[in-house]
Amino acid sequence: MARPKKSGSSLRRKKINVLLACDGQTEQNYAKFVLNECLSSKENPVVITPKTFTRVDQALRYMDRDPKTFDAVLFLRDLENTQLSQTQINNLKAELDQVTKLGKMKREKSKWAVFYNYPAIEIWYTLHFCDKIYACKNASDSERQLKAIFPEYEKPMPRSKKEAEIFCLNMDKAIEHDKKLNISAKLPYATQIKSHKPLTNPMTELPELIEFIKKLKPIS
Repeated sequence: MARPKKSGSSLRRKKINVLLACDGQTEQNYAKFVLNECLSSKENPVVITPKTFTRVDQALRYMDRDPKTFDAVLFLRDLENTQLSQTQINNLKAELDQVTKLGKMKREKSKWAVFYNYPAIEIWYTLHFCDKIYACKNASDSERQLKAIFPEYEKPMPRSKKEAEIFCLNMDKAIEHDKKLNISAKLPYATQIKSHKPLTNPMTELPELIEFIKKLKPIS
């Protein structure tokens, strides 16, 4: 017996749609020009929609307005400073709790997760060019560290496909550099915030975010 033909809608849903909530324009540009280029292929199309959202409810409202079904809703956060107030820590924990609960809800089919950089995404950028990264007091330190080896850097690079080329070429190298790191200096609040890897000074969970997206399957 011949198998029934798939409907047009089921064929179209092979595309992976990801909503990425970011802190700022730099993260949005990296997702737009690098991740969309490197993680998508004709055989496995991926579309990452980056937005600057500071709260989970902003992402939920956006999902209500957007006609697409998002297979995953991911949050990328820069921790920025070694010292955070208890209020700041509690806010990070509250966001993580919200995201975890949404991911466990039976009616919510999208996958939800939070990923961190310390102090900022520039640490991840640095790994595109070298396998050594150093402790930082704050986000400005990480930007200075990047500029020391990549003087062309200007926030919020990459601002175009042309600027993204070097990051696209070196993304796999950055993942390999990250695997070789052996940093043990934990952040003071590391035990209070659940993460995919230890929260150290410095660190990035971009490799974990990338692997998460690679394993996604369309919601049936």
